[in-house]
Amino acid sequence: MENQNFDLEQLITNPLFKTFYSIGLIDEIALRNYIIKSEYSQLRRTQSQLSAIFDLSEKYHLSYDAVHSILFRKRKTKSVHLPLFN
Repeated sequence: MENQNFDLEQLITNPLFKTFYSIGLIDEIALRNYIIKSEYSQLRRTQSQLSAIFDLSEKYHLSYDAVHSILFRKRKTKSVHLPLFN
């Protein structure tokens, strides 16, 4: 994970985040995947890889393969193109 130095809970409860979410600027799937990766890191401290993935698949109602893909598949980062306002 790129940057684990911020408090995700604080970000999600921020009123500005809620505003962005309400107007559709938050990618819910990307956020869910980030949370899954973060929780996986925590679970791996006490569980095997297999157990951690199965726990996350049950928690998020995803298949084992879907969670495995979220955790280990290389993905291209999305770029945002905003229109210029004159």
